[in-house]
Amino acid sequence: MIISYSKTFEKKFSTYPKNLQSKIFKAINNIPDGDIKRMTGNDIPPIYRLRVSKYRVLFHMNEEEIKILKVDSRGDIYK
Repeated sequence: MIISYSKTFEKKFSTYPKNLQSKIFKAINNIPDGDIKRMTGNDIPPIYRLRVSKYRVLFHMNEEEIKILKVDSRGDIYK
């Protein structure tokens, strides 16, 4: 499965310390394992959330690709 990253994700991700980056990167590579929930709403394709300690990663996926959309702390990700 191919994993691609949005510019928004890359910009925010680059500001995090290296140890947090590696933790988030490991969690992304272990999708679909982990604390994943489908977000409610009428989004097509559906958006999922991956929890990594106090941070959240939003992504959508299909059979061929996982597209990582955003990463942020849990208080700011849903704004």
